[in-house]
Amino acid sequence: MAALPIRTLHVLTMAALVGGTTVLWYSYRSGAIDSLVPGRQFEWLFWGGVGVLVLTGVGNLGALGPPGPGTDWGRTLLAKLTIVVVLVAGSAVRTLLLVQAGDRVNTFDDLPPTIQRTLSRAYGATAAILLGIVVLAEVLAHG
Repeated sequence: MAALPIRTLHVLTMAALVGGTTVLWYSYRSGAIDSLVPGRQFEWLFWGGVGVLVLTGVGNLGALGPPGPGTDWGRTLLAKLTIVVVLVAGSAVRTLLLVQAGDRVNTFDDLPPTIQRTLSRAYGATAAILLGIVVLAEVLAHG
């Protein structure tokens, strides 16, 4: 019975991260927001969410039992976990870029154009990778 709340928390957290990164990507890309504050605030949510996803993901995996590495399911899980490692590493770079940029200027428009594009693309890439993880999770859950 405890598995359902854990899975629900896992799905809701992923939805918040996909939604948040997509909104930031679009907002910075289109110029809808000029402040770096939303990005800096979201980074706290993002990293807390990653922690929740890892904890609930391990709980979900434990409920399913150990996968065989020679099975399709096991290979899909390995692909998903590899992409998660890529997500975490890339997100660390994105967060550091945002923090360094925010230490130099007050607004997004004050950033050099190359940093603006890089930051916007970093949020877009994060959203795309998260969506890829969602697809792999769907495959794991439903074959």
